[in-house]
Amino acid sequence: MLAIENLNQFYGESHTLWDLDLEVPAGQCTCVMGRNGVGKTTLLKAVMGEVAVKSGALRYSSGDTGEIELTQKAVEERSRLGIGYVPQGRQIFPLLTVEDNLRTGLAARRDGVKKIPERVYELFPVLKEMKNRRGGDLSGGQQQQLAIGRALVIEPKLLTSPISFRKSAR
Repeated sequence: MLAIENLNQFYGESHTLWDLDLEVPAGQCTCVMGRNGVGKTTLLKAVMGEVAVKSGALRYSSGDTGEIELTQKAVEERSRLGIGYVPQGRQIFPLLTVEDNLRTGLAARRDGVKKIPERVYELFPVLKEMKNRRGGDLSGGQQQQLAIGRALVIEPKLLTSPISFRKSAR
């Protein structure tokens, strides 16, 4: 599904990802964990093409496609290949309705389907109830559901998301 080999990424002179190797098998859930600042989000942004990589390979296959070298593909092409991304900080469109936010993800579908999959509403019934409400008027948790739903409308083969955990105060 996803094979990363000898991946190196820099922000200016700062070497962020060092010869990273990782394999994400099809049908598996893989978690990358670490303290703040070690490159987890940068890794996912590299997979999605949001940051450039200096060297290494990002190979992806979904079953529908043969093996594809992602470093040669633009961001929008990666979504069309079936890679979904839920960005850190949600990044919904606050002035668009819930339904319109979900529809923005449909543009990345390879099959041209323009209907929001019912599965999204099954997973997140509140989105169906609030489909005419503006995204910015939702609670934080509802906005997170909207961000996940937007990634799911492409019915991805691979879903990526950086998730932050805060140490609770005691």
